[in-house]
Amino acid sequence: MAAWPESPGVETADLREMSAGSLDPLLEAEIRVWREELAWDFTASAALVKGFVDTQSLNGVALLAGSRVIGYTYVVLEDDRGLIGDLFVMPEFATQQNEDKLLHATVDALMRTSGVRRVETQVILMQHPRHAPPPFAQHLRMFERCFMTRDLLSADDLWIRRTSDDLNFENWRDQTQDNAASLLASAYNGHIDSQINDQYRSVAGARRFLNNIVRYPGCGAFLPQASWLAWSRNTGKLCAMSLASMVAYDAGHVTQICVSPQERRHGYGTQVLLKSLRSLVNAECRQASLTVTASNRGAIALYERLGFVTRRRFAAMVWEGFRPARRFF
Repeated sequence: MAAWPESPGVETADLREMSAGSLDPLLEAEIRVWREELAWDFTASAALVKGFVDTQSLNGVALLAGSRVIGYTYVVLEDDRGLIGDLFVMPEFATQQNEDKLLHATVDALMRTSGVRRVETQVILMQHPRHAPPPFAQHLRMFERCFMTRDLLSADDLWIRRTSDDLNFENWRDQTQDNAASLLASAYNGHIDSQINDQYRSVAGARRFLNNIVRYPGCGAFLPQASWLAWSRNTGKLCAMSLASMVAYDAGHVTQICVSPQERRHGYGTQVLLKSLRSLVNAECRQASLTVTASNRGAIALYERLGFVTRRRFAAMVWEGFRPARRFF
């Protein structure tokens, strides 16, 4: 078992043993931090967390200082994958020591869960870089990612470029989800992001990924009118897409952008992204954000040309190569 620094007076407990009311101060603090640091309204996600905790149906770990809940994680089990959906510690307790204690307890529980062969997490608010090896480093691969934003108050540049005559554009429709899943799986075949999120590795996984974006508030409230699909006029095939959500009344987030491998280097990714950004301006957003893997220099260069700036760096973590012993969660 991996070692981590001791944190005197701080203990972990099963999240299912907590009352919903005991998490109120913690969730209120998390809402403030998301808004202040990321311009993101976490209220809907916090309400979901509280609702599941109230019915004792949310798996995860609570971090306690005495009887006070000062941090938490929640996890989602899907096939052979355990996903740590969130990890948050109150700002006054947010040391790497406390984060690692919470992370250690969560990963350890998942590793002991029957059938789980892989653990993933992308926690944007967790401290990065780490000044000590993360828990279970022998099973860990870590990927640096960037949270990028651009101002939409000065957006005249978004209307300068004209769209290609080779493409037909339409907004997202649920009927196009199968086409979008096939495009997603094709675009990420062999891509580094498929090592971070294994849903990218198959059409079925990509379909689940898209369903999560469209149906649930983890990436904001999905905005069909700012989500664009580009179809080739020559082949009739879907060749690029950019999906977007509202993450606050005045902020949008591009949740996904991809281009068919056969249609790259034609500027199609730029065009669908521009259409999403224009739609966010029309929705009265003051800011747009997106995330990208730091080693994907080509994508970062594109986003920088379109006015995006890296505001925060965070770690995506994947644990594999362990043998679960028993059912835990």
